[in-house]
Amino acid sequence: MKVVHFHNPGSPSLENELHLFAEKGIEYVRCMEPMTQEEQIRACEGADAVLTIVKPFPREVIEKLDSSVKCIVRIAMGYEIVDVEACSERGIYVCNIPDYAMEEVAVHQTALILACLRKVVYYDRKVREGAYDHVGYLEGYSARRIYVLSVGLLGFGRIAKNVARYMQSFGASVYAYDPLLPDEVFAEHGVTRVRTKEEIFRTCDIITPNIPLMESSYHIIDAEAIAHMKDGVIIVNTGRGALVDTEALLAGLQSGKVKAAGLDVHETEPFHDLDHPFMKMENVVLTPHIAFQTTESFEELQHKAVLYAIDGAMGKISAGAVNGGCVRP
Repeated sequence: MKVVHFHNPGSPSLENELHLFAEKGIEYVRCMEPMTQEEQIRACEGADAVLTIVKPFPREVIEKLDSSVKCIVRIAMGYEIVDVEACSERGIYVCNIPDYAMEEVAVHQTALILACLRKVVYYDRKVREGAYDHVGYLEGYSARRIYVLSVGLLGFGRIAKNVARYMQSFGASVYAYDPLLPDEVFAEHGVTRVRTKEEIFRTCDIITPNIPLMESSYHIIDAEAIAHMKDGVIIVNTGRGALVDTEALLAGLQSGKVKAAGLDVHETEPFHDLDHPFMKMENVVLTPHIAFQTTESFEELQHKAVLYAIDGAMGKISAGAVNGGCVRP
């Protein structure tokens, strides 16, 4: 058996877990980026399972993969870089690691909310610029007491449940929209259930999307959604960049409709356009897609990725399979 790992510098190396492949008699091959699609396809020859974190697997690649490939494991929560439908047609299981950084992402999301509310980054810059010239120095938009505010969660999975708990501890009211869950889940967590995402837009002072990126959720926060939001809304995104329409968010910030934004993810990544208006906006907090990262989360991610790849190589359906019903032709 053979596992091929498409590795990018800076991404999990799996070094501490490679002994698990050896114990199962599985050959491990690491392929370093960059490489062309033709090189990618050749690298997969004879592979039983494939691991990737950044390298996309679109339909045109999947249709040409060696018939030996049984499983593709995305070493991340999301799996948008793999064409799941094309994989299902070929009987290839697609796995992600959906539960490795639940606490980390929720903490980072809460940190961005608090940074926007309390203007932590804003005032840090002002102090460093020498603007702090008297006690009680105030500038920019007004901060608010958290207990008078409402947080709106689009999606109520494991990350959102943690965010709800953290924000409730500060006294905020929490509303959530998730049509896939029964009423008792919301009641159990002391969260007000709403039946439409439009209710979140109309009702909440702080709004965060906590859902996978797919066709139905692409730009779930767009110009129309922002138009229906309360004046002075705060938008935070730690999910996927394309859940929020960048141009619509920019227009909302420029008009004042959106008071502040905290973004860990961006529609274009890496996001390093120094001329982009976000870079000059003091009411926008930017981090480099790092919400998932702690020492513990990386260890968990690597361990689960290797276990799922072993399952896939052996023809087993792992716990992380997103298309477990597919059948090999």
